[in-house]
Amino acid sequence: MASFYVLVQFFALEEEISDIDIVYTLLFHISLWIGVYLNTELLIRIFLRREKYVLYFIGLLSLWYFVAFLNQFTFEKLSDRIAPDYLFISSYSFQDLLKFSFVYIALSTLLKLSKSWFQVLETAKQLESLKREQAETELQALKSNINPHFLFNNLTSLYGLARKKSENTPEYILKLSELMRYMIYETKDRLVGLNKELDYIVNYLELQKLRCDKETKIQYKISGESYLHQIVPFLLIPFIENSFKHGGINQSHKNIVDLKVNIKEENLEMRLTNSIPLNVAITIDQIGGFGIDNVKSRLELFYKDKYTLHLFQKEEEFIVELKIKLK
Repeated sequence: MASFYVLVQFFALEEEISDIDIVYTLLFHISLWIGVYLNTELLIRIFLRREKYVLYFIGLLSLWYFVAFLNQFTFEKLSDRIAPDYLFISSYSFQDLLKFSFVYIALSTLLKLSKSWFQVLETAKQLESLKREQAETELQALKSNINPHFLFNNLTSLYGLARKKSENTPEYILKLSELMRYMIYETKDRLVGLNKELDYIVNYLELQKLRCDKETKIQYKISGESYLHQIVPFLLIPFIENSFKHGGINQSHKNIVDLKVNIKEENLEMRLTNSIPLNVAITIDQIGGFGIDNVKSRLELFYKDKYTLHLFQKEEEFIVELKIKLK
């Protein structure tokens, strides 16, 4: 419709549009319509979408000349039969008709590809939404996986502490209460305050000290202004849990869990070291499980191209190095 409106103005012999102008423009469009739809419904569907680029180029080149030839043929042979009441003489040379043909075929190709591009964008948005929903589901599953085991283990430790009538019992009960409150109530949003996430980790480490003997060294050092930033919840804790699960706590002559977290400007750097049991062969490929796999997928989803993660074994230690650009 837009093409007809423009060309009827262009072809008009006088300022006022006459019947012959309308009929001439309709005849002129026959070859253009055929060319456009052969391109969009045949060549693009059969060749271009299937990545047969050479065949598409050959077909496009043939169609380009065919449209110009059909336009010339329309006015020389068909116009007398289609509109016998009018006398038409094609006022355009074959080279001019090639220009019309090129413009219409090129525009139709661009419009078709633009439509496909928008469809791809919409599909990508839907896929991204599904990935985020999956990540949220995995996060909820991770929380459900942490809560019962952690609560049971620490209640057992607190029971032993209470029977000894230790003065530290109320302090540890308070830490456990704060930790559970954070896990249940404060991690519902996609992002949480980095300071709260780190406080949760500190409480976790302090409570783990209850289960370890006196020779075990659980150390942590957190530096930087964490209250200025936010982070996806439960990104760091699975690595720390892993250090207790696979580490040499209460099993070797050198029992260490050493955590260092540094926040500098928009960057978070974490280095976690844990000892490995002497009588157990642990390789990097065996380190993992649901929690670590969950973290890796959420890192890729929420911090794509903005993080680095290295897991490696060094002598009797296993080391995790994680860097995240928080913004």
